[in-house]
Amino acid sequence: MIRQLRAFGWLRWRLLLNGLKGARRRDSIEQVSRILALVAPALVVALSFGSVVALAVGGVALGVMLAGQSPHADLGVLAMRIALGLQLVLVVFLPLGLGAQSSSRFARLLLLPIPRRLLHVTETDAGIADPWVFAIVPGLLLLPVGLLYGGAPGTAGVALVASLGLLAVVLSAGALVTFLVAWLMRDRRRAELLTLVFVLLLSLGGLLPYLAASDAPRRSRASRDRETPRPEVTVATIDNALPRWTRVVPTEMYALSVSTAARGELALGGFWATGLWMQAAALFFGGGWVYGRVLDAGASQARRRLRSIARRWQVPLVSAEASAVASAQFRTAIASVRGRLAVLLPGPMTGLLAALLAGKLDDIEWMSRIPDYSHFVYGAGLVLVIYSLLPITMNQLASDRAGLTLQLLLPIGARDLVVGKAVGTLSLFLASAALTLLVTMVTMGGGMLPFAAVTLAGVATFVVLVPAATAVSAALPVNADLSRTGSGGNPHPAAMLGGMVLVGLAAAPAVGVLLVAGRWGDVAMVAGATGSLVVALLLALTAIGPVARLVEARAENLHLTTR
Repeated sequence: MIRQLRAFGWLRWRLLLNGLKGARRRDSIEQVSRILALVAPALVVALSFGSVVALAVGGVALGVMLAGQSPHADLGVLAMRIALGLQLVLVVFLPLGLGAQSSSRFARLLLLPIPRRLLHVTETDAGIADPWVFAIVPGLLLLPVGLLYGGAPGTAGVALVASLGLLAVVLSAGALVTFLVAWLMRDRRRAELLTLVFVLLLSLGGLLPYLAASDAPRRSRASRDRETPRPEVTVATIDNALPRWTRVVPTEMYALSVSTAARGELALGGFWATGLWMQAAALFFGGGWVYGRVLDAGASQARRRLRSIARRWQVPLVSAEASAVASAQFRTAIASVRGRLAVLLPGPMTGLLAALLAGKLDDIEWMSRIPDYSHFVYGAGLVLVIYSLLPITMNQLASDRAGLTLQLLLPIGARDLVVGKAVGTLSLFLASAALTLLVTMVTMGGGMLPFAAVTLAGVATFVVLVPAATAVSAALPVNADLSRTGSGGNPHPAAMLGGMVLVGLAAAPAVGVLLVAGRWGDVAMVAGATGSLVVALLLALTAIGPVARLVEARAENLHLTTR
């Protein structure tokens, strides 16, 4: 078993090196792309290094304080409980968005001559490499060191057992949630529906605290001054306010184990530490059962055939080949989770923003002078639409995966391919913009001319952005699956970062025209927005040739990336 675990470790290391080095047939741009793909994780590790060190030093300091019966030890334990509680929430909820993308790899592991139990142990232990898990490991392991240094060896032993138990709970809980999500989402249609509902509820739920707070009556300062002073908040009052069931939360059990052992009650501290290990065992064996179901489902899942072929679009002023590419681009994106979110989510979010701002902007002096500012909210919604489409636009060539290979094999020129991709992504933008416009008008109302001007400016911004996005997609392609909400559906990190910058650069001229022309009335604003759209179309038509030549030069690399 030790040799097999060592082989898995070597395999993961070689996969990392191969992912960086790549095949020799790939050109220098692809090598730079692979190196840039590691820049974002490297920055995360570098920026998190200070936090890891701070947690490690805090663990040693807290151990010394507990050993010396410091009066501030309770505050240190409270801070530890809060930090560990937040970390446990991350471990449980992050796999809900990331677990589905890894379900396809489980079936491949069955080809290895390795028992399923060992595969389950390996998958569970691999969670320690997650940043949100690894960050707490030094602090958990150094807390017993601080207790031992402070002269409390018995408490240090209990704390070590409890720390290892909490780490086992965290790893087992994260693996269980990941396996459970992969099992529930083995059916693609159900997976897309559940993911869409989850993301919508998560987005809308974030506004509930604000809505609840906005409905609360406002009290004057004089009335607040007449109120009875609130009692001082201490650790004891916080503990008394918590429900009794919170004691079985793993992080609270860990804090109880350490704090009771530090007070000399080693038996009680050992009891709580034993409870942690019992929870870890239950989560581990539950994860093993679900893992078995995932392997069985992955081995027996059959491919679905396409039952019907939709009628192809014929876009005016565009060739039949480009129209076919546009139809495939639109239908592929709208059938995926990311495409549906990009089209459907900005409208409701803009409506909620409009509902929250209704009546509140009148309190701002310069906004109160504007009789109708609903088109400003609509413009913010269009910016949200463009940003939500970045995972598609910045990887529009490689996100088709095998579909791009078929397009490259067909008698479709590079120019028609670029034009078709531009028309397809523009169709996604127009569909989402129409929903955003409808929601904003129903929520806030407003004049037709300002809405028309903002729509023209938004289209101009997107038209300028699309050729640059196509060029970036050709230079930095990533084999991404738009049906996944995790990192498996993301474009290249450098492409995503560049897209955020390009959106600002593309939107600046149109926004400037709206602000300047708006001083002369709504008609002037529409005229200015129309002029910006004409200029944007001329720039896009001029850029089609160079972008098409870049795509043609990168055709072989795109084929290798998407196969």
